[in-house]
Amino acid sequence: MSKSAVIITFILMISLHSCGQGTNAKKESMNQGIREKYLNSYKLVKKYDYNPRFYLDFNSYNCTYEILINDMPAYTDYGSGNQGGAIWPVSPNILKSGLQHITIRVFPKVDDDDKMEAFLKPQHCGLEVKVVSGDEEKETPKQYKPLFRYKMPEITTDNVPYLEFKGTFEAVVPYELKGWSQSQDLRKEDKAQLTKEVLAFYRQYRQQMADGNMSAIAEQIYNRELETEQAYFQNKPQDAQDTWNRFDQIKAYHLEMLPLEHYELRFFGDGRVVGLIRTDDALRGESAITGITDNKYKMYNLLLHKPAGSQQLQVIR
Repeated sequence: MSKSAVIITFILMISLHSCGQGTNAKKESMNQGIREKYLNSYKLVKKYDYNPRFYLDFNSYNCTYEILINDMPAYTDYGSGNQGGAIWPVSPNILKSGLQHITIRVFPKVDDDDKMEAFLKPQHCGLEVKVVSGDEEKETPKQYKPLFRYKMPEITTDNVPYLEFKGTFEAVVPYELKGWSQSQDLRKEDKAQLTKEVLAFYRQYRQQMADGNMSAIAEQIYNRELETEQAYFQNKPQDAQDTWNRFDQIKAYHLEMLPLEHYELRFFGDGRVVGLIRTDDALRGESAITGITDNKYKMYNLLLHKPAGSQQLQVIR
């Protein structure tokens, strides 16, 4: 090798090394930036004299079901076994005070292999759902205000594949979340093209999860997390720290991401929100963003919208 070739090679090596240092420094700066954004998010959360949270309270036997509030997933149970006295927080589904809409769909039970029966069992299945609210800093759960109650009617025939109930309840909250209220109606778009866009977003998100690129994930879901913090009135530094710590916990799982398969495109939020939902027996009703760690499934919600005036899908819940 000539002297000039050695010099050129040496210069190239220095250039690549410097370039790598610059890229790493830039990446580290971005990571630090999103971290600080999260750790300061509590300052944007407002607290009031009365800070109600909202919960589902339900009991079930020999059936599966999904519950939506304001046409957004609130709770889904397609597992075997019964539920007794279970509660589930649903505050992020309530964007502002006023009339809230609830949908309850009841399906047949599944066996231990997650196979769903054809019909609901006459006189041997049931579901009761309540919506309650209260300020956990001022009230005990027994003092929470009941807002809604549904008791599934008795099944008397042997050919009922499912039941659906739609109702309303009033909620009063001191905040107003933008959520999907001003988003575009995605049902008006070409479904094939929309499916391609949603699938591309999910693929990118899935790869980021597989790579443990939590900074990229954190950036994409920041607005969702901020609205969630407001809905739960999480205005303490530790609340923000806990939110950020979840990204480290996910990274520590070393997830083996499942392929994007066995899903369907579903619309929520009166057509303003869209997501890919699993349809296979084992993961029926769950997000298509699913991984495995220590032989356990880890499901990660990912619902998308297009804000008014934008053609780009963004995470909303």
